Amino acid sequence: MYIMADPRDSLVNSIIGSGSAVDGDIDVDGLLRIDGDVRGTVRATGKIVVGAAGRVEAPMRAKSAIIGGVVKGDVYVSERLRILSGGVVIGNIFAPRFEAEEGTVVHGDVAVTGKSESADADLAVFVRGHGDGSRFLGAFRAKGFAPNPEATAVIEETQRPDTAALPPALSAEAAQAVSAAREGGEASGT
Repeated sequence: MYIMADPRDSLVNSIIGSGSAVDGDIDVDGLLRIDGDVRGTVRATGKIVVGAAGRVEAPMRAKSAIIGGVVKGDVYVSERLRILSGGVVIGNIFAPRFEAEEGTVVHGDVAVTGKSESADADLAVFVRGHGDGSRFLGAFRAKGFAPNPEATAVIEETQRPDTAALPPALSAEAAQAVSAAREGGEASGT
């Protein structure tokens, strides 16, 4: 059985070209390619590609991402992250699947869950354990950005300040990561 790829992952509908600079929040419904400079926040429903000349000083959230340039900020993906040789990420990483070629640099906490089906809930826990990520957990501006209802319930529960216990829907790995973060220790992803 042949499954067609989501067009939002292959058709570039937004480009920040070499020599361009953007300062602010970017929400893209589809694929975003960055070969210039970006500062602020970046979210895409599809894939984010940071080319070798791209420089991003912003947290990023997408379905998947390929990084060949420099990203200074947290990277959150719900499916797959690939860092190409020469790519640099200075920030925390959350990805169900993660691949890094030889010659990459990552400086930050890395959580690789191996499970796409619980990515939204696990991401909510990871973000909460690593500071304020409300922009990345809330609804996107465009209709296509709305998180699924189950994830929204988990997100709302984890953002309540009076919530001491973790939501029951979280995976054991995510619960371990949050517990370790609360205690100031480290938890390793596989």
